[in-house]
Amino acid sequence: MKKIFCTLAAALLLLAALVGCSTGPDLTEYVSEYRSDLFSGTDGKYTITASYSEREHPYEADGNPGKMSKLFEVALSAADNTKTYSISYTLAGKTYTDELSFDSVRMVHTCSRSLPQPTEKSITFSVTDAEGTVADIGATSVKSEKALSLEDLLQAVSTAEKERFAALTSGNHFAGELYVRLLCENEQNFYYIGLTDKNGETYAMLADAETGEIVATRNNRQD
Repeated sequence: MKKIFCTLAAALLLLAALVGCSTGPDLTEYVSEYRSDLFSGTDGKYTITASYSEREHPYEADGNPGKMSKLFEVALSAADNTKTYSISYTLAGKTYTDELSFDSVRMVHTCSRSLPQPTEKSITFSVTDAEGTVADIGATSVKSEKALSLEDLLQAVSTAEKERFAALTSGNHFAGELYVRLLCENEQNFYYIGLTDKNGETYAMLADAETGEIVATRNNRQD
């Protein structure tokens, strides 16, 4: 009887190990960009948008996830783009000041820093030019409290696109990388999810941030 019990116990342990190995890859480990928060504010004349992301460096859409770095980015829209602007803001009790660079493509003034994710839900940005302070703008997080976590979002989209994700999966390995960016349109949150394979082809998905339901898709090839 003891021998039979030991044999059954060993079989159960082996089965448990096999089941554990068949759960598939942890897709969060294959994310090369995750923009998890957005802030927005305006005084009517100046508009601030800011975002927090974790992003691979160097940034390459090649199907291979890389080492991630933390990035806080700020963009200022102003009526007069001939001026040079600076901003100051405080996060976690520490004040940062940056001179902005003009982006002629997006027509905004920008800066970025490697910072931990802000815990604040609202951030005040002081905007200055050569003559002094021109505006103090409060930018509030536009992320819904009901927005899915990264893990739950990827679970939802990989289930909805089961065959596409399965084609890139072998055991616990995933042959691709993922880009996830929080978006806000008409006060509604969405996630952009880009799935890039080893050939540089990207399958883009737009999902409802609260449910994970895919509302639009598109194929792109990276050249």
